[in-house]
Amino acid sequence: MSTAELLHEGLVPTPGKRIRRGGLHALTGIRFFAAIWVLAFHFGAAFTERVHMPHPITVFLQHGELGVALFFMLSGFILFYTYQGNLQTPRDIYKFFVARVARLYPVYLLAIAISIPLHGRLPDRGELLIFPMLQSWVPPVSGTGYAWIIQAWTLSVEAFFYICFPLLLFPLRRARNTATLWLCAAALFLLNVALRTPLFHPLMTATWLTRSIILPVLCLPEFALGMVLGALFLEKRNREPDVPTNDWITAAGILPCCVLIASGVGDLLTSLAAVLCFGWSIYRLANGRGWLTNLLSSRPMLLLGGASFSIYLLQALVREGVHRLLSRSHPGLDAALSPLVLIILCCLIFLYYEEPMRDVVRNLLFRKKTEAKVAV
Repeated sequence: MSTAELLHEGLVPTPGKRIRRGGLHALTGIRFFAAIWVLAFHFGAAFTERVHMPHPITVFLQHGELGVALFFMLSGFILFYTYQGNLQTPRDIYKFFVARVARLYPVYLLAIAISIPLHGRLPDRGELLIFPMLQSWVPPVSGTGYAWIIQAWTLSVEAFFYICFPLLLFPLRRARNTATLWLCAAALFLLNVALRTPLFHPLMTATWLTRSIILPVLCLPEFALGMVLGALFLEKRNREPDVPTNDWITAAGILPCCVLIASGVGDLLTSLAAVLCFGWSIYRLANGRGWLTNLLSSRPMLLLGGASFSIYLLQALVREGVHRLLSRSHPGLDAALSPLVLIILCCLIFLYYEEPMRDVVRNLLFRKKTEAKVAV
């Protein structure tokens, strides 16, 4: 492509202007499956075991915590794709952090508000770390990350990633050689597998590693791998902008990884399958063509993918609320209805609260920054 065509397509920066790249719709859709996998881990795996479903199904659901690793890798990939070439000035970095606050805090504060009557009290002492999202900034042998809202430990880790992102972006800007990027990806892949990072969480068994290093640092290789894959994806799009990936080949790579995870092969091979599956899926579906990309990019999947953050964060709260409402009058019905209630409620939250509140937060913080400059 000529320089003019590259500028027009947003593949290289125009001086003084923000690069605007097209949406990666299939990656929005895949977020829903990550959230549902985590939900099934918490509330479905035990049920499948009780009703004697095939053992591989139970094992696969028991590994639903791997959905968190998929979220972390997606986050690194999408942030690199969105912000590469767009964090040039202190104002750009300020706007980045405002966008991250607007992304996390509206639903997070809603979850805290919902949880207060369920707990019957206000957060106290160490639980106050939930407000600045610092509860997971401890070694993973600690249970502090599970304070108040169990799933929120990942938001605390994600907040750490956001702080690191501008610093990690700098060396990747200079790694223009494709071979160098692939070497970085291979090194991070091996590091994730060797450390079993997809299996990290609070309250882990005590080892030198889990006692000595805080949890966000241990999870950082997942996020960094997503960023490097994002750099490789953009480099490939610069070279071959009109060459999509084949969805049948993508699916053929995903299937054996899922089979390996469902086989109960141990932590090392499970981590290998997870990192390989997630990296392969993200890199290929970002520019896919065919039935799988079309499915994940459909309007229902975009809505469900958009609501995935609320589905992930509110799952335990909604389950507890439905249980308290129905368990006495209709025993067992609460467990059956809570996933449906959760999904419908979170779609409504996404449409009528989460998205509008993001705009409110962004506009409020941008306006305050502008007014402060004028006052000076």
